[in-house]
Amino acid sequence: MVRKQRPNANVQKQVHYSDRFYVVPATPKTPIIGSPYEVIYNHLSYYHKVLDCFIEIDTAVFVIEVQEVAQVAERLKNLGYETLSEMSAIDFLEKRKEFELFYQFLSYLPGYANKRRVRLKATLKQEERAPTLSHLFRSALWSEREAYDMFGIVFENHPHLKRILMPDDWVGYPLLKSYPLKGDEHAAWYEVDKIFGKEYREIIGPEQRDSARVDDKDTFNFSKVGHEQDKDKGLPATDNPQKYTFQKSLFVKDLHDKDPTELKERP
Repeated sequence: MVRKQRPNANVQKQVHYSDRFYVVPATPKTPIIGSPYEVIYNHLSYYHKVLDCFIEIDTAVFVIEVQEVAQVAERLKNLGYETLSEMSAIDFLEKRKEFELFYQFLSYLPGYANKRRVRLKATLKQEERAPTLSHLFRSALWSEREAYDMFGIVFENHPHLKRILMPDDWVGYPLLKSYPLKGDEHAAWYEVDKIFGKEYREIIGPEQRDSARVDDKDTFNFSKVGHEQDKDKGLPATDNPQKYTFQKSLFVKDLHDKDPTELKERP
C-alpha cells in the first residue's frame, strides 16, 4: 500500500525530527552534589541562576540563562577554566522554536584532575542575539564566526562577525535543519555563476550534489579515495613513483624544555 504525501506536509520536519530507525539511548546523568564539581556549582549558584545541573560523561553541565553566558564564563575563567575548547549550537527551531548553545571549558590546573571539564548550555530564540565571549577567550573569535556562518546566530559586540567557511555572498545557513541536504537552487549554480557567469548555465549545467553518484575510484576529484598507502610505510625514498621503497621520516628535533638536542636520524 502506497501512502500519499499530504500537500502541506513539512517534509524537512519528517526527515529530521522522527526516529525512523535507531533511537540513540540517552547518556546517564548523575548529581553534582557530592561530586568534585560541587565546589564549582557553589561558586556559580551563589552569583548566578543555575536552571539545571548534572554530570554527563565526566563533564559538569550547567544550564543557565543566555543573558548570563558572558558573566558565568568570566567566573569560570577566574576559577581556573582558562580554555574554551569548543562552542557551537544545535537547531531546535522546528521542535522548540529555539537554538541550544553550548560552551565547553577545560582546566589544566594540577588540582583539577577530577574536575577538568565544564559545559555551559543556554537556549536562544531565533530572533535573539547571543553575548560574545571573544573578549574573554580568543578561540571564541573563530567559533562564534562559525556559528554565525552555519546557523545565522548573531553575537553581540563580536569585533569581526562575518562568514568563515562559506563565501561572503552565500545564501542560507547550511547547518540549519531546514536547509536542503543537497543545497538549494543557489548552491546548485553558485560555482558556475561565479567562475563562468550565468550565461553558461545551459552549457555547463547545475552542480552535481548527489552523493550516490560519487565514484570512490575517481582519483582525480576525490584525493585517491580507495588508493591509500599502507599505514606506517613512511615517505617514498625516491622521486620515481614506480619504485615502492620507503624510508622513515627524520625526526629533526626533540621537545625537551632543557638542553634540546638535534638528531641526525630517528633512533
